[in-house]
Formats: sequence, structure tokens, C-alpha cells
Amino acid sequence: MKQGAVSSPILFCIYMNKWILRLRVYSTGCQLGGVFMGIFVYADDIILLAPSRNGLQNMVNVCEQFANLFSMKFSTNNVVEKSKTKCIIFTKYPIDTVNILPIYLDGVPLPYVDHVKHLGCTLQTDNSFTRDINQKRGQFIAKIHSLNQEFYFAESSVLIKLYNLYATSIYGSNLWNLFSNNVFRIYSSWNTAVRIVFKLPNTCHRYFIEPLSQSSHLMTMLCSRFVSFISSLENSSKICIRLLINLLKFDQRSVTAKNLRNIADKCNKDLNVIDKYIVQNCMIFQEIPVDEEWRIPFLNELISAKNNKIVIDGIDQAELDDIINFICTT
Repeated sequence: MKQGAVSSPILFCIYMNKWILRLRVYSTGCQLGGVFMGIFVYADDIILLAPSRNGLQNMVNVCEQFANLFSMKFSTNNVVEKSKTKCIIFTKYPIDTVNILPIYLDGVPLPYVDHVKHLGCTLQTDNSFTRDINQKRGQFIAKIHSLNQEFYFAESSVLIKLYNLYATSIYGSNLWNLFSNNVFRIYSSWNTAVRIVFKLPNTCHRYFIEPLSQSSHLMTMLCSRFVSFISSLENSSKICIRLLINLLKFDQRSVTAKNLRNIADKCNKDLNVIDKYIVQNCMIFQEIPVDEEWRIPFLNELISAKNNKIVIDGIDQAELDDIINFICTT
């Protein structure tokens, strides 16, 4: 949204507060447990939520009246790419927006889209976050390649620390199903990065990844942050946030509840005791088979020899590579 008479963040907040109060008084838009949840505002990134097309049109009419009264203007355009104000329908069923009456703002029909950017995350009609996950995976891989090129001379342990510091934030992951196939592709990218750092074959068993890197797996990092995120929502000062999270964490249809249940199962702990420290200490991406544990120290010694940190008499580099490949893949 573009503002005309507003010249500072503080004044913008004052304007926005009046707008929010007006929408709340009209009681149009989504409500839950008697709490109005029809509008969410973060700086100039604003989203209106309504359970029906008519409800959303009523909300937009209120916004239009408010904007005219306070000399403000919304960004609208008949061309989808040029319009900052868009409509999206959240549904798990296929929908044809061509046959749906558009929402009008200032006499201009707002375009319907199948995805929209909000606070740096790509929201989709089907709530799958597939686009967002693929975008963040691409960014993750790009950061890994950049670090490898910039610090090609660094030891493996240093590169792993750099990955942790600069490549694993993955903003927006708290919204994802952390155990979906698409997210597991990001975990696989982490596995590949570790294999490349230690110059291991692509077919190297996944249970080598954590003990060799001596680092938490990316899955553990994201799950730990998710648990912390849920805790922060539960302790929010905003009643609507606390209400939402308390409903979602016990609704097994929600991504939130599924994540919490899967995290508890992965940690082999009761859901009620799960916190970020338990996740960090108990979650393992791939368990090491009991009869294969001998391979870990053996492989570490071979890698040290390959990096000329220790000397193994009578074995050249080619033979070391063959033994490492055998240990990793058989």
C-alpha cells in the first residue's frame, strides 16, 4: 500500500491503528473465539482475511472509505505484475478464479493469484509452501557454493562451521511441514554439502553425515527453531496469537500439530516435554546401525590420512580413495 500524507513510521502506525479499529468495529472478516483476526499488519505489508467473497468486499469497501478520508492510496492496476494489491483464495480443492466475481477497489478489479509474497514468504492457494521451499532450497545451495568457492582452502571442520553460520537460517521454515518430501530435499542438499566437504562419494550412507561433520543435522536445526518458535507464540502478549497457537497445536489436521508430533516421535520423547534442548540432544537424522558403528572411527582415520594429517605406511592416495569408497558405500 502507498500512503500519501503519511511521512514517518510513527504516523503510519497511528493511521494503521485507526484503520484496524474501524475494521474491528464493522466486524467483517475472520473471527475466532470472538477475537477479530481479519487484518494482520507488519509495517506496510498488510493482509486482510475473510471467510467469503462478500465479506472481503465489505472489508475492502471500509478500507476504500478510510483511504479517501485520510488521503491515502492503494496500489491497484489491471496488470497483475503491476498491482501490489492482490487476492488469493486458500483452499485444498482446485478452483477456477475466472468464474469468481472479482473484488473491486477504487473501481478497479483486483487480480486473483495462486501465490503471493508476504513478509518474505511465498503463500500458495493450497497452503503447501512448495514454491517457498524450492526458493529457499535454491538460496541454500547458492550460499553453500559461494562459501565453497570463497573458502576453498579451509579445512572441512571450518567449512561446516561456516555453513552453520551463513547458510542454515532458512527464513520462513517455521511455516513448513518439516517432514514433507519437499523439505527432505533440503535435508538431502545438506547431506550432499557434507559429502563434498569431506570428499566422499555421493552414495555414501546418510548415517555418516552427523558423526563426520560433528554438527547437528539441518533437520535438527530447523526442528529446534520450530519448537522455540511455538514457545514464543504461546508466550506472546497478543491474545489472538496465543489463541491461534493453542488451537493449532492440538488440531492434528494442522501443520503445527503434525510437526510437533513428528518431532516428539523422532526424539522418542513425550510431546509435553519437548523443548529446543531436547531436540538438539536427542534428534538424529539417520541412526547408525549397531553393527556398523566401527566404520566411523575407521573412516575418520582414513580421511585424516587423505588430508595428510596422519601417515599410514604402505597406502597411497589412490588406495585410500578406494578404501574410503568401500567403507562409505557397502
